[in-house]
Amino acid sequence: PLPSNNHSHGHSHSHNQISETEEQEHFQQVCRSYQQYATFHQTKEQGIQHRTYQLLLKSPYGDVSRNVNTPTIRSILPPALQPQSSGNAQYEKQQQLFYEATIRNQFFLDSILKYSGVETSQQVLRSVRSKNSHGNSGNNLSSIEWVTEEQISKVDSVLKSVARDWSDEGKVERGVVYDRIVDALEKYLPLSNGNDTNISDGNAAIKNDLNGPPRVAVPGSGLGRLAWEIFTRGYSTQGSDFSLPMLLASDFILNGSQDDNNGNFRRFAISPWLAETRNVMSFAHRIRPVFVPDVDPNSASRNMEQHRSYPPEFTMLAGEFLSVYSHYLPENQSCQQGCQSSKFHAVACSFFLDTAPSLPHYLLTIYHMLEDGGLLINFGPLMYHWSGHGTLLPSDMSPNTDANVRSNNHMSEKYQKRNAYLDSRYLSNIDYTWEEVRHMIIQCGFEILDEDTHISAPYTSDVEAMMKVFYDCVFLVAKKKVSA
Repeated sequence: PLPSNNHSHGHSHSHNQISETEEQEHFQQVCRSYQQYATFHQTKEQGIQHRTYQLLLKSPYGDVSRNVNTPTIRSILPPALQPQSSGNAQYEKQQQLFYEATIRNQFFLDSILKYSGVETSQQVLRSVRSKNSHGNSGNNLSSIEWVTEEQISKVDSVLKSVARDWSDEGKVERGVVYDRIVDALEKYLPLSNGNDTNISDGNAAIKNDLNGPPRVAVPGSGLGRLAWEIFTRGYSTQGSDFSLPMLLASDFILNGSQDDNNGNFRRFAISPWLAETRNVMSFAHRIRPVFVPDVDPNSASRNMEQHRSYPPEFTMLAGEFLSVYSHYLPENQSCQQGCQSSKFHAVACSFFLDTAPSLPHYLLTIYHMLEDGGLLINFGPLMYHWSGHGTLLPSDMSPNTDANVRSNNHMSEKYQKRNAYLDSRYLSNIDYTWEEVRHMIIQCGFEILDEDTHISAPYTSDVEAMMKVFYDCVFLVAKKKVSA
């Protein structure tokens, strides 16, 4: 079960504390998006078929019988795209393969739902049809509360992230980012072969504090692979994420993929690129399966328990970063000694800092989360998830607007009305350059130990696609200075 409280993040929660009712409604909405996945994509495919019908019917060049020597729409379209052809084996085969791919993904999503104690897609359909049959409505599905395309797109992002974090195909992409972070952790916060930690004299503050394995926080941990990799190296690790669609999947992968019958872990075939219709080399590439997870997530825990007197811990938290960790801020600490003992020795960030609606607040929180001598390890771009909306436009200006902005008074009424629908985090976001971010990190009280820029890193990219997403990323290791 999920605790109460990547590069894909849900934006549906309010930045303020949400009520239990709102939280439950959001959970149900996410579950519905899981349940309705296959139906959405099958319906989408029906829409494409309809457009093909219209193309053949309305085009003056649609009838092949006009002149056998003249190319027509029908004659040039691949047979697999021609739904009107009776007994078209290629069309029927492609439709069957597409249907099987949607069911493959739905089975994986249903397994997540079942583990979370929620009705699967088939249970929902049976329930609806049972109710309709009693009301003599047959198989009418109009009573279902359908989710939006945007919500289904988040499920598509989950499947891509699962492939990135937990498949052989994602190994190269993980290696660019995760390996560099783990290597830095082992270099600047190394473990000895025994139960104690071998810390250099430069990190004497941490060495004196340690009681058990070093504690590492991994905020924005998504599907949990980076946090798991750090844990397998012997560090007590705490992952956290805000996106409920991601958390449901990571909880299942990490805790629910065990086969109760024989103790082995279960592997699932998924088609993570099914939703992609642009920059696709072939239909086969689009529906191809990958297998997840590529390793047994529980194997590390078993090995730790057998070979360590004080095995590291691995936990995952659900919640927005500031809500989860703001208790480390000085103004929120009621017991100085108790809070000090639970601080972290490192915070490892992968594609995380730019998810902040207010980056200075994130940096200050990270600073106070860390023990003296603790490490901030960061890898990622500056995409800024809360950017692009809420810009002040000339039409928002009034004679007093400029003076109000400069004096920190409220924006004009026009601006407020135009942006009333937006999450407040869009209105607080500021896009900083890396030079400015670096300055803030130093001013917080960090010493930069290692820095590298323009590292090309893919992100949930299909290796077979005609377009891939790459970022020029920054890698940074900084150490919290020892308090005077």
